[in-house]
Amino acid sequence: TDLLTVGQQLRVPRSNYIEYTVQRGDTLYSIANRYSTPQQIIRELNNLTTDLLQIGQILLLPKENV
Repeated sequence: TDLLTVGQQLRVPRSNYIEYTVQRGDTLYSIANRYSTPQQIIRELNNLTTDLLQIGQILLLPKENV
């Protein structure tokens, strides 16, 4: 079915994404600009509730914009 329920977890194949490791000095804004991907897309893909990132954190980024 195409119906989703609140709290349902979906698995998204990683083949359409690259993994980016956050480096010292990175911000969500700078990563979004570097990979031409809207910040909101990065937030949604990685379940981010804040723009704060940690060095070594791994983010999924869509390949289509890379």
